[in-house]
Amino acid sequence: MKKLLICLAATAAVCSAQAQSGNFTGFSAGGNMAMNAATASETVGTTTLDGIGQHSIGVGGFAAYGLSIGSASILTLGFDYSFSDIKAGELKSATTSDSYKLQNLSSLSIAPGTLLTDKTLAYFKLGFENGKLAFTTSSTTNTTNIAGTSWGLGTKTMFSKNTFLQIEVKQTNFRATRYENSSVDISARSTTGSVGVGFMF
Repeated sequence: MKKLLICLAATAAVCSAQAQSGNFTGFSAGGNMAMNAATASETVGTTTLDGIGQHSIGVGGFAAYGLSIGSASILTLGFDYSFSDIKAGELKSATTSDSYKLQNLSSLSIAPGTLLTDKTLAYFKLGFENGKLAFTTSSTTNTTNIAGTSWGLGTKTMFSKNTFLQIEVKQTNFRATRYENSSVDISARSTTGSVGVGFMF
């Protein structure tokens, strides 16, 4: 009898944990609003141009699939996309105004997380970033593909049966690249804070 009670208690505990982690397993999708601080930098000869970042606000979307990997652990595979251009610097003179922008940014990520409560998940995120870096002068716009890696921290909190609030901070570093017919390396980095609402399917 004692063994039976222990077995029933253990089964109940496992089922309860699975029910809790089940809040964040399966497919989800949503949208967010993000505050971005981005900087483009380049070196011409012995002169380095850096620290010309600007702040911008944009909107994006995300989709993810969560897998239960333990009684209170979730592994999430995700995709993010930014619908907005992100300012990455501006150069002005009396006669010209040149600007850098990050465009069409997308991200594939993996995010292990742990349940803080049955309705709140905290996670650490690693991602591969892809997009374009545009340099616009008064007469032309040049673009080049840009890629890099990111890491971030975030939380998801359920506020209804299928709907959650997502808050995240992410740091991205892009590898150096060059515009066509250019001999100058240019790189970029960004810090993004976002707040979004998602839906579990």
